[in-house]
Amino acid sequence: MAKLAWYETEIARNMMSRMGGRAIRGVLLNYFSSKGIYTGKLGLIQVTNFLQAALNSEERRALIIVDDYTQRFVKKVTDYLESINMEYHVWSGVLPEVPMNTIEEGAKICEEFKPKVIFGIGGGSVMDTVKTVLIKYEKPEQDLLTILPYFSSLGLRNKVKYWIAIPTTSGTGSEVAQAAVITDTRRDPPKKIIVVNDELLADIVILDTDFVKDMPPFLTMATGLDALAHAIGAFVSNWSSPYVDALNKMAIKEIVKFLPRTYKYGANDLEAHNHMQMAALMAALGAQGNITSGIDHALGHSFGKIFDVHHGLSVGTFLPYSIGFQRNVTDRWKKLCPIFGIEKENKNRDELFKEFILALKNFIQSIDGPTCIKEIKNPIIKKGEYFEKLDLLVDYAFNDAVTLASTRQLNIDLYKKIFTYAWDGKNIDF
Repeated sequence: MAKLAWYETEIARNMMSRMGGRAIRGVLLNYFSSKGIYTGKLGLIQVTNFLQAALNSEERRALIIVDDYTQRFVKKVTDYLESINMEYHVWSGVLPEVPMNTIEEGAKICEEFKPKVIFGIGGGSVMDTVKTVLIKYEKPEQDLLTILPYFSSLGLRNKVKYWIAIPTTSGTGSEVAQAAVITDTRRDPPKKIIVVNDELLADIVILDTDFVKDMPPFLTMATGLDALAHAIGAFVSNWSSPYVDALNKMAIKEIVKFLPRTYKYGANDLEAHNHMQMAALMAALGAQGNITSGIDHALGHSFGKIFDVHHGLSVGTFLPYSIGFQRNVTDRWKKLCPIFGIEKENKNRDELFKEFILALKNFIQSIDGPTCIKEIKNPIIKKGEYFEKLDLLVDYAFNDAVTLASTRQLNIDLYKKIFTYAWDGKNIDF
């Protein structure tokens, strides 16, 4: 039997079910974390100057971690590193969803090269690989499944001084998140596992439209939906605080305005790309970085892994059902109605909610995103196969870390109903 993550254990689940997530909420309302963020065309220059001043000549060794796609961006970085005589090594071994064996491979590369700086250039998989490689390099005996969030210190940065994130998508927000999502390949089928610790945050983030402007339309749409799920899922979760509310609300406004433009015009609309980069970052700071995502992420983690569906597409598809489920314990969704052009006057609660969910679904469909499982085209999922795996979908979602933080208590039967409704787009009515 595969080893369980701490949040899958019976004792953790029993404790959290009694508290309804309130204990963690109490901690996070007194917590806000963010690191250095450089935006625009001067970002790489500013960071290069900083590294020149901060590192002596013997320490100027940088490991650049990329995947097959993002290795095309390496020269944009190495041209600057060469200007300060920094030695570098490129490792392009990152795989989607971060299988555990690649983490060990990356740690071995670090042990051989001994970098003082690690650059991660890529989307969520690259960022999460860097985070977990950093742990296994500096603390090789550390079990990734037993790292407790918020209450434990790992003692990183003894070997690597700076980890620098350059995102190539506008959605995952992993560059400012203290969480890493990896795949436990020892399970059959493999399952996504969440590792959370504030020492995983990148020390420096560089946002430059040169790294995102050429995203293909599907990736633009899917990662943009990931950002939207971060912001809305966190906003309606009842875990609010003034600063994360401000970040999430502004992120939603920016995404609604600029995601359709980046999807339609691509590299021809750099203004929209710039806004989407900042929106994705704000959404991540307002969700993964400082509170928690909605259960759309528990649903999406399970579904995406089992059916090999892009993460952003998965969580975006489940977003309306996550909001619908939380509606029984919150009215915070009402505050988002004006962003979608919905007038709140002279409408009862049920009418207003139906109009809100319809507007949200219409927005998702306007960028060719799916609003239920049977609409997904990449890949096409057959109804029989979906319901044949329903019990496994429910098991993986119920045992996801995000589930523990839900402000409305969940159980197996409720998750089964949510997955069932999501097949053909039925609005949650329970």
